Amino acid sequence: MLKRGFWGFGLLLWLGLGLASPAQDLFDEANRLLHTYYGGFAQLRAEELRSKYQLELDKACAQEVACPAQRAHPVLHALVSEIGDRHTRYFTPEEYAEIQRRLSGGNSSRPQLGVQLQVVPGLEGLLVVEVLSETPAEEAGLRRGDRILAINGVPLPLAEAERLGFLRERVGEAPLTLTIQRAQVRLQVVLYPRIIPLRQLPKLSLRPDGVAVLRIPSFSGYQQVGPRIHTLVQQAQLAGARAMVVDLRNNGGGLLSECLVGAGAFVGETYRRLQDNLRVSEQGYQDGYYYYRAGGRDRPQYQVAAARWSGPVVVLVNERTASCAEYFTLDLQENGRALVVGQPTAGVGNTATIFLRLSDGSGLQITTAKAQRKDGSFYPERVIPDLILAEDWQALAEGRDLLLEKALELLGGLQEAPGYGLKG
Repeated sequence: MLKRGFWGFGLLLWLGLGLASPAQDLFDEANRLLHTYYGGFAQLRAEELRSKYQLELDKACAQEVACPAQRAHPVLHALVSEIGDRHTRYFTPEEYAEIQRRLSGGNSSRPQLGVQLQVVPGLEGLLVVEVLSETPAEEAGLRRGDRILAINGVPLPLAEAERLGFLRERVGEAPLTLTIQRAQVRLQVVLYPRIIPLRQLPKLSLRPDGVAVLRIPSFSGYQQVGPRIHTLVQQAQLAGARAMVVDLRNNGGGLLSECLVGAGAFVGETYRRLQDNLRVSEQGYQDGYYYYRAGGRDRPQYQVAAARWSGPVVVLVNERTASCAEYFTLDLQENGRALVVGQPTAGVGNTATIFLRLSDGSGLQITTAKAQRKDGSFYPERVIPDLILAEDWQALAEGRDLLLEKALELLGGLQEAPGYGLKG
C-alpha cells in the first residue's frame, strides 16, 4: 500500500514537471517587472495587455507539452511594442547579450570590420557612414562617404535588402579585399576582420580654419566619456580653436552621468530630476563634480578636470540621435550655448531607463522615470533643430557632408557676432 501511494505521488510529480511551461514563466516574469518598474509617459494598461497577449501565448504553445521559453519571445516583443514607449523594449537573449557588451564596453562576439553602413535607394553598394576607432576599417584607411561595391571581386547584390547580409556572411577570420568607390576614384583595400572593442570614445579633429570637430559616437562608458569630453575641449582650447562642431549624429545615448558631465563642459552646470514610481532623485554636474542626490543627501560620484568652452558651437543631430544624446543637445540648446542643425531627434529625451535580465537570458529595457527641470516642468521628448536639414547620402557618396558644411558656414557668421557663446 505504501509503495503504491509513493508511485502515485511520483507520477503526479512527473506530470507536474512535464506540464511546466518555461514560456509561461517567462511571460509572467516580464509582465511582473513591467508592472513594477514602468514609470514613463505611456499608459501601461498592464492587465489589458497581459490578457490580450496571454491568448497569443496560448496559441503559440497549443501544440507543446512543455512550451519552451523562445515561444514567448515574439509575444513579449509584440506586447512591449504596444506600450508605445520607444524607451521600453524587449530583447532576445542574443540581442540582450550584445546590448550588455556595448554598455559595459566589452568586445564584439564575432569578427567585424568596424564600420556603420547605410543602404541608399538608387545607390550601388553600401555607404560607409561611420568608421570606428581601433578597428580593421580604420587601419585600412576607410572613410565616411566611401562605398563598398564588391568583396573579393564579387559585386554586392543589386537587391538592396540583401546587401548587408551578403557582407555579414563573408566577414570571418580570412582577409577581405574590398572594392571601394571614393567620390570619383575606385580603389581596393584589404581588411583583416577581428574581434573589436565596442566602446567608442569621443575624438577630436582640428581643421585648418580653426574649427574643432568633436565627434561623440556614444555616451556609454562610466567615468570615461564625460571626462574625455572635458579633456578634448581643453585640447581644442590649447590648440587655439575658435569654434566647435559637436557631431552627435547616430549617437544612440548611453549613461546619464556621461551626457550630464559632458554637457557641463559647455554650460557649466547640468541637472535632471528623475521621478519614478517610488522616489525622486536628482543628478547633475556642478563645479567639476558629477553628483547623485536622493533622500536629501548629496552623493558626489566622481570629479573631472573641468573645462569650459565659451566659443561658438553648432551641434549636428539626426533621427538616430537618441536618449542621452538628446539630453546633451537640449542642455546646450536651452542654455543658448549652441545652434542645432539636422533632423528632429529620436524622441526619447525625457525619460530614464533600466535594463533587466530575464531568467532565460533575454531582457527588458524599461522606462522607469520622467525627466524634469529644476522648476518641475518636463523636458520635451525630442530636440527640434534650429535649422532642419536632412542628411544627403548621395552628396556624401560624392565626398560632401552637407550638414557639416552648413555648420561651418554658420560658425563663420557666428564668429563675426561679438559676444556669441558667452552666455551661462
